[in-house]
Amino acid sequence: MWDVLVCEDFTDLREALVDFLHDSGHWRVRAVSDGQGVRLALAEHVPDVMLLDVGLPQESGTEVARWVKAAHPGLGIVMLSGRSSPADRLAGWRCGADVYLLKPAEMEEVELALTALVKRGQPLAAGSVSAAPLPVLQVARGQLVCPGGEPCQLTAREAMLLHALALSHGTVVESETLRRLLWSDLEEDIDHNNALFSLVRRLRRKLDGMGFPADALNAVRGRGYRLACPLRFE
Repeated sequence: MWDVLVCEDFTDLREALVDFLHDSGHWRVRAVSDGQGVRLALAEHVPDVMLLDVGLPQESGTEVARWVKAAHPGLGIVMLSGRSSPADRLAGWRCGADVYLLKPAEMEEVELALTALVKRGQPLAAGSVSAAPLPVLQVARGQLVCPGGEPCQLTAREAMLLHALALSHGTVVESETLRRLLWSDLEEDIDHNNALFSLVRRLRRKLDGMGFPADALNAVRGRGYRLACPLRFE
């Protein structure tokens, strides 16, 4: 089992998250409602991963994430927020969030993000062969860097799309999930299907230009997209 610390000030949502994660059978769950609760919980025990709300009282989730990452750089943070603009998401990543999920997020989506972070942080099994260095996605900077190569500049949405696919490496991310991540509900005048298709096409061109395999970013008809090449991100 893995340890997760949930920080959410809305009581009903906090209890629902705790119940869902506990009932899944994979998590030991502790829950707090503010930054002071996070301090006390971390002083007692540092978890494997943390689920952090942005809209906390007194001290915002971004402020909490900033000092948590400074004290515990290896602690993965999944951030929950109702703020959907690219600027808000980039601010979340800059303060230390590893994953930025929009409210209302499905419980299954939250658990998948937490699980992906925990597995990413696990060391290689004893006796395994070290893998070659992976390309690095620098989300806040909007750059993709291959070992020994020049950085490739990405737009904010390209970086968010690649980050979402990298978190679910090897599995399909539904088109609707990507649309919700990349565009807010306020942008109703956008043809989201064509916008997503165009965004994927531009990103695929950049991956091709950096020497990624032709099938690095796959479209799965009627479902969504899949990243076939693993990435590190920071």
